[in-house]
Amino acid sequence: MTGERLHIFGIRHHGPGLAHSLLQALDAIDPAAVLIEGPPEANGLIAFAASPEMRPPLALLIYGADDPSYSSFYPFTEYSPEWQAMLWAIARKRPVRFIDLPASHSLAARKAAHDARNERDEAEADSEENDEEPEPAPESAGEPAKAETADVRRDPLAYLAELAGCGDSEAWWNALIEQGAHAPDIFASIESAMTALREALDAEPPLHPAREMREQQREAHMRLAIADALKETDGPIAAVCGAWHVPALRRKVAKAEDKALLKDLPKLKVAATWAPWTNTRLTIASGYGAGISSPGWYGHLWGELRRLRDGGLSPRAFTAHWQTRVAALLRKSGRITATASVIEAARLAETLAALRELPLPGLQEMRDASLAALCDGETLPLRLIEDRLVIGDDVGAVDPDVPQAPLQADLTRQQKRLKLKPEALETELAVDLRTDAGLAKSLLLHRLNLIDVAWGRLSDPGGSRGTFRERWSLRWDPEFSVRLAEAIVHGPTIVEAARNAAVSRAKEAANLGALSSIVQGCLLADLGEAARVAIRLLQAKAAATADIGALAGAAPPLATILRYGAAREMPVDELRLLATSLIEAVCAGLVYACRNIDRTAAGELHAKLVEFNRALPLLDDEALAGNWRGALRALTEDAFAAALLRGFAVRTLYDQSELSPEKAQTLLSRALSPSVALAEAGEWLEGFLGDGGQMLLHDGPLLAAIDGWLLMLGEEDFMALLPMLRRAFASCDLGERRRLLDMVRQPGLAAPARRGSAGVADADAPGFAQALPLLLTILGLDGKEDAA
Repeated sequence: MTGERLHIFGIRHHGPGLAHSLLQALDAIDPAAVLIEGPPEANGLIAFAASPEMRPPLALLIYGADDPSYSSFYPFTEYSPEWQAMLWAIARKRPVRFIDLPASHSLAARKAAHDARNERDEAEADSEENDEEPEPAPESAGEPAKAETADVRRDPLAYLAELAGCGDSEAWWNALIEQGAHAPDIFASIESAMTALREALDAEPPLHPAREMREQQREAHMRLAIADALKETDGPIAAVCGAWHVPALRRKVAKAEDKALLKDLPKLKVAATWAPWTNTRLTIASGYGAGISSPGWYGHLWGELRRLRDGGLSPRAFTAHWQTRVAALLRKSGRITATASVIEAARLAETLAALRELPLPGLQEMRDASLAALCDGETLPLRLIEDRLVIGDDVGAVDPDVPQAPLQADLTRQQKRLKLKPEALETELAVDLRTDAGLAKSLLLHRLNLIDVAWGRLSDPGGSRGTFRERWSLRWDPEFSVRLAEAIVHGPTIVEAARNAAVSRAKEAANLGALSSIVQGCLLADLGEAARVAIRLLQAKAAATADIGALAGAAPPLATILRYGAAREMPVDELRLLATSLIEAVCAGLVYACRNIDRTAAGELHAKLVEFNRALPLLDDEALAGNWRGALRALTEDAFAAALLRGFAVRTLYDQSELSPEKAQTLLSRALSPSVALAEAGEWLEGFLGDGGQMLLHDGPLLAAIDGWLLMLGEEDFMALLPMLRRAFASCDLGERRRLLDMVRQPGLAAPARRGSAGVADADAPGFAQALPLLLTILGLDGKEDAA
């Protein structure tokens, strides 16, 4: 970085402080050309960076032209040093290009490794069929590398932070580099640190030889590209790369040696485009190798640095601006936040920084101050701040003139053909599946759902499916463009991507319910081949499990598609056979599955059985319905079954007129008798009432029995049951709740069942007046209004 023509700037791939320092350095040396670590296949796309239509975060997408399942993303933010270097060069009309190892080689290597794994798996499968033992893998030569070596290579910043005595590498790096005001020679310090680290590693054997070889090939290609630029250009050259690579790019290596490393590398035909990206995909938690912890916070740093231009950050202004943004977010969410509290938060953050010997409040100081002064110590609003400000919800935008990726191009064609315009506002769409256009729209929306692009959702899935019409709610989210870009790994067209994504998801499905939903999705999307694969997997998993809850959860989607899927072709016989076997298995094992299980397990099984019971009539099969009723009858009398599920069984049979009112009242009285433990009685009643408290409006004897049982309870027991009672009556609307209140006001409602009272209570009795406010609370009514 002295008088030499070559100036190498080692950066962190997403760092506002270094991006700011890099711009200062570029202004100082005024390079004749700028070289950037990145895929050379995207050189033709660099010019788009200066377009006003381009809004970071963005990513370069490199994918196999003939097989898009092999692809790579290279993300950029507004504060990425590489992005700013591109803008600097474009603004000054200087040559700028990427110099990393071409992605065509990396993707070809990935494809070769994938093919090798497939061949190995097939060989192992053949070996197992022939009862042969597979040959053991050869042991690696030499001693394994130390664990510390792997840590340094993976995250050199964490190693440097540890040497500095700081356990939080992100906070250490932010305080030292990103939040400081540095002259361009900060890059010399970074280079010295990385050089020392790499020299210390030279004596260590590589932990991952293949990975190390790829790094050497990347660095060889960059050295050759730098040499070519120095030969072609007069004047200084600026090279911007990851800090880890700087020592290797400084090393004097013969061209022949570098070319030998790159000789005969496999190559895949690729294409490139820009794709929108999101802040959440920039985080470490997303799995991104160069991820950062707080993209939104870095965006704030970048804004403050650019506002001050060449000066350093002012602690007072920097802190006040952040806490003001926090306060604005809290107010928008409905939380009252006083200006005085904002001032206190800013002062507290500065004080914490001083106590911790920091020149400027960092993210942790800002968090602590916001929690104390703006959130009153509550963690819930702090989580909102983390999601919306610290990480952020930014979504990038791409210039329309950028060549579109195959999936986006396919979707654009179909949107134009079907006259479906993506809009941010929610719109309604009604389609007639008997028309070609209506069916095509439905298939497109269902297929997009299979690749997690939920542009449309059925607004009335239960009511409209019985006809040949569907009603959709449409709303286009910018996030969907990102998901389209990611889904390219499944195929270049919507139909191929949906089919491959469904098959992949089916193979990885963790439970039968999820697998059954995939079958349903494939059939609604008219993906017969994928549906058959999912059906076979579902059959195999169902045959191998004794989990009644899982079997019960898998049946409803199949019943639904058999009942309402007449507008599409489907393997009806195969589906009906599968649904029948699932239902018969549930009926056969129901009683045993309900025995001796805890409250949590009973609740999970209850939720699945409720849906199972709703779906069963869709098949219109009296034999299956009879089996189900028989299983429920056995369940009602099983003393070892969970009370919640016994109550559900009684209610279901009563709704289907399989139990007389007298029998139902007898079972209810028995379940609520004083000899039954309060918790068990409450669970039974919760299962019996379910989400249909309206039943009590039409059944006086049952209402009287429940009312009488409640009157027998002491205050402490009654209060313990309140949550269950609120859930039971949650499905009743306001009018139904008022009618229930009028009914319990009637004299003599539950006189035979009441205990501890001198006679029949009525609405004029003092006890009723005292209990009325609590009753109104249970029913969710306005006490003053109804009491009047």
